[in-house]
Amino acid sequence: MNRTLLLIICDFLLLNLLALTRWDKLEPVPSQKLPVPQLKANMAAQPNQDLVDLMKLALENERTTREQLQQRLQFAQSDVKTREQLLGQIQTQKAQLEANLNQTRQAVQDLSQRYATVSKDATQSQEKVQQLQQTLTAKQAEADRQQQALTATIKNVEAEKAKLAEQMQQAVAAKQQEIQRQQQALATLDQQKTAVQAQASNLAAAVRVAQAEKDQLREQMEKQLQLALAEKRAEIERQQKALALLEQQRNAAVQQASSLATAVKVAETERNLLRENLSDLKGEVAVVRQEKDKLQVQTAKLTDGVTQLAVKSGELTKEIRENTPVNMNLMFHEFISNRVDVSISALAPALFGSALRMKETKTVLVRDGTNVYALLHVAETPFSLAIPALGMSIVSAKVSRPAGELAKSPLYFWAADPRVVIVPVNPPPAATAIGKVYSVARNPFKFTEAVLISRGGKYYGEVEFKLDPRTPDYVRMKNRIVNRLFGEFSPSTGDLVLSKTGEFLGIMVNSDYCAVVKSFDTLPGYILDEKTTADTMRTKLEELRARLDRMPFSIR
Repeated sequence: MNRTLLLIICDFLLLNLLALTRWDKLEPVPSQKLPVPQLKANMAAQPNQDLVDLMKLALENERTTREQLQQRLQFAQSDVKTREQLLGQIQTQKAQLEANLNQTRQAVQDLSQRYATVSKDATQSQEKVQQLQQTLTAKQAEADRQQQALTATIKNVEAEKAKLAEQMQQAVAAKQQEIQRQQQALATLDQQKTAVQAQASNLAAAVRVAQAEKDQLREQMEKQLQLALAEKRAEIERQQKALALLEQQRNAAVQQASSLATAVKVAETERNLLRENLSDLKGEVAVVRQEKDKLQVQTAKLTDGVTQLAVKSGELTKEIRENTPVNMNLMFHEFISNRVDVSISALAPALFGSALRMKETKTVLVRDGTNVYALLHVAETPFSLAIPALGMSIVSAKVSRPAGELAKSPLYFWAADPRVVIVPVNPPPAATAIGKVYSVARNPFKFTEAVLISRGGKYYGEVEFKLDPRTPDYVRMKNRIVNRLFGEFSPSTGDLVLSKTGEFLGIMVNSDYCAVVKSFDTLPGYILDEKTTADTMRTKLEELRARLDRMPFSIR
């Protein structure tokens, strides 16, 4: 028991004991007697005077004791009040301590919950860090593979360049040998001309013309060889201008072949003249015939070289086009110029019968081999994937351009993602009416950025994307919330994505993920056309919604 409480109880019992005591019954009050005469009283009551004085003294003492008890009682009452106040303060402090204890317990519970939350967040953060580390490792491996492939390509190009340089050197050496042989032949002709000058004076002018033509041919061949060497060196030094230099080399080779053919004709003409006028110059004719044969062989070699250069030029052109990003403004201009209008209509139930619902949007045509399709998001159609779904009937889809209608076809749903709607445009009309048809990107992950264009053509720009191993058929586009808040460019559902080489990469299924188009496989049985009824459509839309709900949460 508390010591203070025990003191209070003892004081309370003492005060009760003092208050209930009857002090007037302890000593009887003496009765008063009749007065007696003074003499007699003094004489006879003298023995009782001491008793009276003693009683007075006792009464005085009793009065003093009463006063002291009264003071003690007042002191005890004040002490009780003080102790009551102290008890109230103690109870108040006790209540405060209990409240503080409850607050402390609540704080401990809150701290426990926060600790559990922080532990959970830390675990999730650690998992995300591990996932990012794995993604970084995969990216690093992909970068290493690309670097190795690029190094191998560079080595192959260097080897091709070395082979071309070696071939050109061989061609130059062959040309020099041919020039030497021609010089020797010219010297022989000069000797023969000097020997027969007296007998064939009428042919001197023809010989001088032939000599001049041969000198001119030699100078042209030397100039052409120097030009070819300079072009080949420029091609090795300036790899970006390989296509133009190869074209110049081809033109130069064609001109050289034409010049050689002309020289062959001139030599044949000279041979005929010599045969008609100088029968004794058979040796010269044989030399001219040999020269002609050599020139024909050289012309055939040059023709083969030109053909090989043209083939290699085409291969280099194709490789350069596949690895050179297309200008983004040019891509947007082509996108705007080649868009098609897609109109989808259906009959929806209304209060009084049925009402026609129609939605129009713009998209581009994509080719898969010989087939052509128009792709769009389900949000751009009159119906939506929901449970319960709104059933419609008599669905019609039209694809058209300003020049006229391209197709009227039923709607199909893409097997890879039920939110993507496919409208076939087969067989395609004339090329002038259909415009440009985009091809599916053969290597969509060659670059780390893609060109994103809004479905309405209001904005476009480059957006960085990343691969997610959990969703191999999708890429995650870099989407900043800050850009949305300030009205800047940001991906949204239904936007079209093109690769940097101008090929079709995919369509945004939400604001973060792009579905990469690899094929145009459709879901069997999920077709909406003019024969579709409201109940059939409702069932199909709810099934597609259930299929969507089974997909990973991040790409829904």
